[in-house]
Amino acid sequence: MPVRLADQPRPVRRYKHSLRKSPYLVSMVFLLAATVFSVLHIYVPDLIRVEAYPHGPVGFITQYGLYRRCTTTFPKSDSDADFLRPSQPLTLSPSFEEQFESVPSAWAMKKGEPVTECEAFPSRSECQLFGERFCVLWSTSGYLAQLSLVPCLLALASLLFIFLHRGQRTARARARRQQWKLVTVTMIIHLVLQGVDLGLVAYVFGTDERFSVPGAKLHKAWSFGLVSAILSLAISALLSFTGIAARQGKPWAAGKSARQARRHRRTRSGHVVPVPEGTVIPEEEVVTVGEVEAARGAVDERTGLLEGGLGRGT
Repeated sequence: MPVRLADQPRPVRRYKHSLRKSPYLVSMVFLLAATVFSVLHIYVPDLIRVEAYPHGPVGFITQYGLYRRCTTTFPKSDSDADFLRPSQPLTLSPSFEEQFESVPSAWAMKKGEPVTECEAFPSRSECQLFGERFCVLWSTSGYLAQLSLVPCLLALASLLFIFLHRGQRTARARARRQQWKLVTVTMIIHLVLQGVDLGLVAYVFGTDERFSVPGAKLHKAWSFGLVSAILSLAISALLSFTGIAARQGKPWAAGKSARQARRHRRTRSGHVVPVPEGTVIPEEEVVTVGEVEAARGAVDERTGLLEGGLGRGT
């Protein structure tokens, strides 16, 4: 009985395409913007703004930041400023005038100008007065905001490694092929930390009695944090989508390495060999430019090893 050999499947080497540089460049711009907005969110004392206009000639604006609180006192109108000024010129003794000028707020109010004074927030006395719950939530928010800068710095270092890396072409391609995962993970971590931070601030704003007044609102620093979180989400989505497309061999994501090679084909044994220009290549034998370059690199490496071995033998 004749023995019939079954057709063996053709061995196909799966080539891992690298990612183009343009998604990394866009991510670098977004990352720098996200880092700047995160820093502004932390250090600009304007997370919550409370405007108060009590009966009288003076109004107040209090701005709460993660670590500072600034209160601005100002006359409500020009007529109120005139009301604050003395009707007769002040005649002060030299010693008293020096003491008066040493107090900026008093001197500014004498001129009818706004006065801004900042202090550390929250203070220990306020924690004891309003309860530890507020201070714990506010301090946790500040800690998470500062901690969210760490993933940004890691992602920035990773992107700089891609652009400043010097070495063989295959090493640079390997870096672009792998680093998008690290950048994506770090930006997701930044997004989570920033989101929890913003959520805590919004929760305190909605529940604390100090902010339950008509003139209270979330202000610029909170918006800075929100923009930073949105940019982190955009970076993660961009690199994830582009990286997965590059792994699938999409030319728009992987670049030149994913394009079809017109003068090479894959043999039944799985090797990449050149063919004359104009040869029609069957679909199952089509190879990409990246596979051709990888095959050339393997040949050069084997040739170098053989030459080294022959040199030692002689």
